[in-house]
Amino acid sequence: MKLPGSKSISMRSRGLGMFFAARLAIPAAPVGSCAAARFCCSRASLAPVVSTDGSSLEPGCRFHLQGPTLAGIDECTTMCTAIDSEVVSSTAIHRDATSYQARAGRVLEEHTRAMIAAAAEQVMMDRITTPHPGSSIERLTLADVCSSARGYIRRDGTEGPIPKATMWKHFKTLEALAAAVIVNLTADNRPVPDQIAALAARGEHAGIRVDRVDAQRLEARFSARHYDIARMEEQFDHASTRNEHSDMLFWAAELAERHLQQRRRGNQQPVVAARDWARRGIALVDPAARLDCMMGIRCTRAAAAAESTLCKKPVYEPTGLSRIRSIKETEMGFADALGWQLHHELARFHAEHARALSEEDPDREMRAHHTITTTLIELCSPNPSIAREPQDTLRAYELADVIVGLRRIHLAYATHPEHQQLYAAIFGEDMDNPTRKLLACFPSTTGERHRHEGNIRALLRLADLTSRFDRPDPTAEFDRIGSTVENYEQAAIDLLRTAEYGIIRDILVARYLTAKAQSLGITNEPAKRIGADRTGHSLVHPHPAVLIQAAIQFYDHTAAASPRGASGILRTWAANASTDLKRADPSRSATSTAPAPPVSEFDTIAKAINDLVLITISRRNRFTDNEIEHLIDLIDPMYYYITSGRN
Repeated sequence: MKLPGSKSISMRSRGLGMFFAARLAIPAAPVGSCAAARFCCSRASLAPVVSTDGSSLEPGCRFHLQGPTLAGIDECTTMCTAIDSEVVSSTAIHRDATSYQARAGRVLEEHTRAMIAAAAEQVMMDRITTPHPGSSIERLTLADVCSSARGYIRRDGTEGPIPKATMWKHFKTLEALAAAVIVNLTADNRPVPDQIAALAARGEHAGIRVDRVDAQRLEARFSARHYDIARMEEQFDHASTRNEHSDMLFWAAELAERHLQQRRRGNQQPVVAARDWARRGIALVDPAARLDCMMGIRCTRAAAAAESTLCKKPVYEPTGLSRIRSIKETEMGFADALGWQLHHELARFHAEHARALSEEDPDREMRAHHTITTTLIELCSPNPSIAREPQDTLRAYELADVIVGLRRIHLAYATHPEHQQLYAAIFGEDMDNPTRKLLACFPSTTGERHRHEGNIRALLRLADLTSRFDRPDPTAEFDRIGSTVENYEQAAIDLLRTAEYGIIRDILVARYLTAKAQSLGITNEPAKRIGADRTGHSLVHPHPAVLIQAAIQFYDHTAAASPRGASGILRTWAANASTDLKRADPSRSATSTAPAPPVSEFDTIAKAINDLVLITISRRNRFTDNEIEHLIDLIDPMYYYITSGRN
């Protein structure tokens, strides 16, 4: 818009106008001192001018620079008065409202700041993990971060180094940048390396103010994993007293996750507390703030995990499924605000799965699993077709849950008379191909990748073994089952590694135990078979009747599973299999056929372990590397099973 009486003038004419005004001693209004000056500058984008004494002045109103005439000044004064009143009234109207441009600019600046912090984190981690002479993290500079940054996306869409001007705009010191990296690490619940913490604290000792980071609050966040629940609640109360929403959100997420870690069978109080703290944290999230959205995702995950645990009660399951769906839809919004496509797709999968279970819709259930399988292969395969932000990562247990869900869908629907056609239409005939592609995604995951990958491979081996058996039948041919079972060398490891996979694991273990009992001679000619296939070096001699009784117990344990979806079909199948085993010989039980042990079962296990220890330490030679690795593969699953498995 061009105001009446105004005219375009060059920088040179502006300077001459100021010069003549000064020489003729005409009292000109101060440059940039009125609303009209600011208005004209914002409309015409005038550059700063220089006064007669060489000092720099703010961009001024074009009416102030028209020349050394009193008429021009009068005209300017009139226009300034009119525009002043208009600007003041407009400011009063919109003072409390944030414009769309301001919100969009704020989101863009926060996104740029987050990309810089993520790139700096990679540079700092590289210097910590792979130090080189002269390139330690103590000698790191902002220029080094700018030149070495990876994953920074420029405005033209290309990936390149961070412009120094952009870096300086957001972070004036390296200490401030390190503090931002620490905030990101703590928001994502990852450990903070001591070197980065020392780098951030260096600014405090030097008297430099770390950008918007309070040292005491930051120290409390570092120590959060060492605090007990009472002290964490104290920190939340302190943050609430200060009305510090970011700290309140952080401690709410920490408390929710800590309560989940303390849940035990039969005690739902920690689960309820975790759910309540997570919901409290979700209510504190500001969707326009990136760190809040990151914390919000932690809270939604904790809330969904708590609701899933509470859903084990059939009377609560419909309510819990509805809440899980709502929580995951909220998480989708947080992921969208962050630009995290992978997190968005995972949240949508869980929301769709919860909806399918609540509506008892097998079609939606199968399509939800098919969609997330295709998406993960596209985003997380060794050669992904879509690029992701560095923080938009897939956790190993999330990938494991998807693979377990696929196997559960396959076992329930692939041969079901009512759903096998729908299953074939969605997944096709080959389920092994997408499973192999999902296994190839494990290298791109985070969080105990090797343990979860090993557990999934154990489940797949166990499923492959039992798929060679038909429906459990005590009269099946002994030689075929016996050879299959005896050639299964990883049985001990796989039975322990799969402890956390619920109903599908119970069914597979029950089928294996039934086959193992048959291979030991429980069918046809028990007197000849028992002990015939055992090696003379075995320390433990399981009785076939005990194995059959254990298989029945595993089948009966599936009654605790959900009656909805694929789990409901498998639950019915397991109940029928248990009935068949009991019907095969109603008089047989573990107490009637198995010899009574001289001591308790636990004492037998402890004695066997003691014997193994004596054999181990009495070896003449030390273990080779391969032997050590093999022993660790045996011992680690046992430790995990004892501490956090079905026990």
